[in-house]
Amino acid sequence: MQATKSLTSARAVEVADRLPSAPRVLAELQELLKDANADLEKVTSLLRRDTGLTARVIRIANGVVYNSGDPVASLEEALGRVGFNEVHRVTGLASISGLTNFNLQFYNVPARRLRENSLYVALAMEELAPYGSIDPRAAYTMGLMRSIGKIALDATAQSDLRYLRPPAIGTTPLLDWERDVFGLTSPDIAVAVLRKWRFPADVFVPIRDHYLKALAVDPLPEAKYLLVAAALAAVKELGLPGEQTYWDEALDPSVAQLGLATAQLEKIGDRAYAKFERLRATME
Repeated sequence: MQATKSLTSARAVEVADRLPSAPRVLAELQELLKDANADLEKVTSLLRRDTGLTARVIRIANGVVYNSGDPVASLEEALGRVGFNEVHRVTGLASISGLTNFNLQFYNVPARRLRENSLYVALAMEELAPYGSIDPRAAYTMGLMRSIGKIALDATAQSDLRYLRPPAIGTTPLLDWERDVFGLTSPDIAVAVLRKWRFPADVFVPIRDHYLKALAVDPLPEAKYLLVAAALAAVKELGLPGEQTYWDEALDPSVAQLGLATAQLEKIGDRAYAKFERLRATME
């Protein structure tokens, strides 16, 4: 089925800019934390620019994972409670919670599944980062933002193609389904959105390439690690429609190229899932 009105990249970016601004703050935070002189005051000043993000960080600090006493009421108290080393992770949790507060109607993905997939892939990337000498914050951010292209496309389609009834993805490979329905693919939109939001290339290039299909050159190792992390999510029954075909085709070759053993992979997946079980309640 071909969409009667294809979407444009510019329109998808325009719609994405109306989504909560927290991811843009996350991009700046990632850069800020590279500075050895960054302190809690600078971090607090940055996060205060987004009132919704501030509220979610405080809520997370008061949740079952980080709560260690009386409720906190201010951002300063919240950041003091979670600790400086956890600031990026908590900000990422708050960011993705704000981004995934609606169902992806065209993809038929409930908001909760999208949140859980994003969190698990982010945590799996954290676990994989040492094997590839990847910056752990960049790895975590890649996992969180992996589906931003889908979010932007679905939000745009809900506005511009709202009368269209697309076929279910089913076993159709995701990228083929997106081309038929939208005339665009989510990896391309992810690049456009993340560039606009000033995320660094070490985040958006692996997201662009991680399906490992129709690439002109061999992808960066980070893209292969991201494929592995997303495939591990499917193993834990946290996968998304239309993606399994890519994991079936490319997981074993990628694991071999990255020098990962099967036993290592199982342990990585289990460690990520243990973290996921601990943190998933913070996103409700």
